[in-house]
Amino acid sequence: MIGRDADVATVRALLAEARMVTLLGPGGVGKTRVAIRAAAGLGADFPDGVQLIELSGVSGAAMVPHAVAASLGLSETDGRGPLDLLVEHFAEARALLVLDTCEHQVDACALLAEILLSSCPGLKLLLTSRQALDVPAEHVLSVQPLGLSASVALFAERGAASRPGFAITVATRPLVESVCRRLDGMPLALELAAVQLRALALEQLERRLADRFRALGRGRTVHPRHQTLRTAIDWSHGLCSPEEQELWARLSVFAGGFDLATAEAVCADGTLDPYDLVDHLIGLVDKSIVIREESDEGAGAGESGDRYRMLDTLREYGAERLAAAGAADELALRHRDHFLRLALRSAPQFHGARQVEWTHRLDRDSDNFRAALEWSLTTPGEAAAAVRLCGALDLLWFCAGRANEGTTWSERVAAAAPEAPVADRAKLADQFARLRFLRGDITIAAELARYAAVLYGDANAPEDAAYIRAFAAEVVVRLVGDPSAARESEAELGRLVNDGADVRLRFRRHCLIAARLEKEHDIEGALAEHRRAATALPVGEVWWTVQCRLHVTKSEISAGRPEVALREGRTALRLLGRLGDRLTTGEVLMLLALVSIDQERFVDAAVLQGAADASRRTATRLWEQAGPGMRELYGPRRARAEAALGSDLYARHYEEGRALGLPAAVARALSRPPEERAPTEPVECPLDRLTRREREVAALVHQGMSNRTVAEHLVISKRTVDAHVEHILAKLGFASRSQIVALLGDMKGEAVAAEFQDRTR
Repeated sequence: MIGRDADVATVRALLAEARMVTLLGPGGVGKTRVAIRAAAGLGADFPDGVQLIELSGVSGAAMVPHAVAASLGLSETDGRGPLDLLVEHFAEARALLVLDTCEHQVDACALLAEILLSSCPGLKLLLTSRQALDVPAEHVLSVQPLGLSASVALFAERGAASRPGFAITVATRPLVESVCRRLDGMPLALELAAVQLRALALEQLERRLADRFRALGRGRTVHPRHQTLRTAIDWSHGLCSPEEQELWARLSVFAGGFDLATAEAVCADGTLDPYDLVDHLIGLVDKSIVIREESDEGAGAGESGDRYRMLDTLREYGAERLAAAGAADELALRHRDHFLRLALRSAPQFHGARQVEWTHRLDRDSDNFRAALEWSLTTPGEAAAAVRLCGALDLLWFCAGRANEGTTWSERVAAAAPEAPVADRAKLADQFARLRFLRGDITIAAELARYAAVLYGDANAPEDAAYIRAFAAEVVVRLVGDPSAARESEAELGRLVNDGADVRLRFRRHCLIAARLEKEHDIEGALAEHRRAATALPVGEVWWTVQCRLHVTKSEISAGRPEVALREGRTALRLLGRLGDRLTTGEVLMLLALVSIDQERFVDAAVLQGAADASRRTATRLWEQAGPGMRELYGPRRARAEAALGSDLYARHYEEGRALGLPAAVARALSRPPEERAPTEPVECPLDRLTRREREVAALVHQGMSNRTVAEHLVISKRTVDAHVEHILAKLGFASRSQIVALLGDMKGEAVAAEFQDRTR
């Protein structure tokens, strides 16, 4: 029962109010144990008894009432049927009847439940099933797999029982966590794995779990269907219709999740009709094979509302079925082509008004893009498609802050497909140059940019060639210090802009002129060009706008105007909150640390410096190599802060920042004492950063509800509430739930808390 106290408490609370509670979940998740433990503590509430009846062996709908009556010792005599006997038995009783394993006889169990509940007012029912019964009185509670810490604790306990002396150490904990993640936190799978420690070392067990179904052999349990992981899932598979089984196999091609439109696009064909697919998907959700994750953001950017996913164990089972049917490559090709089309649709938004929306769309499917790239690189004849796909993922690599990953993929893909179409190779080289620039590989970035320009020329793409040449010139200007390098590109861009070029070239021309003016020490002129660059972008664009504000912030620091720099940096930080780009957030935090030094807020400076370094990690070395004059800005200021605080105190606050976590660091950077605020400056209401559903969740958190209680109150899954709370913390820049309570209570007073709750009604 490790990690199940909250589940047990929720079941008991539900039974205090409801007459029928059904525990739902896939096989082996622990529904039966939760039901038994919850029922065991309710004897005082049911003076006429708590009865547990196991239905897994019942083979036929008509036999369900017979099996229940027989288990209760009711003799079918005098021509009375089992239903009459059960109604008579419970007619005046205050009792709890626990029916375990109802999924294979859902209709019969539903009919029995309706008859008993309508005829026996003192009776309550607790059921376990992989599918809801859809009885009007039914309250459903999803039993989720264990979290990582509970999974580790369960594995440690069962491992010690299997091999005396087994214990988790600092050295072995990563291996144990890997085992727990591979097995999705499923208690049955964890127990079967722990038994293997009798004969295997932990390292051997972890390696064998690459094929989890073969690795987890026969165990000793009262239920034959739970003797191996495969037989437990075979039981679920047998409950599905042939069409549901087919869809299960096809859905295994998705990594990380999918929406309905994507499932229809990839999985439907002449064999599996697209009009029927939604019904089969609902069937898999009802049977706890597929998990539906509620979305309150609405459909957009090619999505169709809520998303769906499978536990890795169930996905792997489906993949085996798909491979056995000889359809794995066909579905993988459909999957790759779908996500290639999606990436190509998203690419124009790299400088577009829907940049934020499309960035989150691609980020949600990042696992699918990885799977599509990997399949393309490892399947003969498909590497050229990987070039096109990787080159179209600028939003993912840049705006979602995955520059390191994008660099790795770009390098792999470029090496794998040297004969891809020239236009695709040009785009990939262009992307690779900009990614290497972010990593601080300046010389390589400039060489790649020039190579991309040549390829664009071969592909007859003059505007793309001009753009990347301008980027190369800007690199030279900023990092080599030669302003004249910009003039030829400025003239070329000027001709194209006058001919009605797209927004990218207008934007890049202003950036290039600004870089030249900075090197010519015309700070005011450079500032004006950076602001013109931001104005050239469409309303709604964020990432490039932030890059402009970064340059403005640096220039204002150089000009000795820390108050203006602070305002610009904080605006950039708020904008970045819409994207989630850790790398650029680290850049802004670094600039705000410099501003703090200029304002003699040395403790803040040390903390923000540490947070910036932690968030950027090794993703970039630009602060050591980049201009304009960053070494001159950074070095003397840090020395000043260390001198003001003393080396030991500075180091202590620096480490505090490194341990702070990005949301809390952002919150600190955005904090502003009331006396600093101008009387006419509006106070931002934190509520405006949240969606309606997030406001509902935050209001309930303020009332002291746990995530699970919030889930029950809003009739959504706990996993969905967990995600909402994480989003709330990120948007508000908080590190813990207590800060939500403090914001709505202590910091702003009960009036704000009341307003918060009013807005959610």
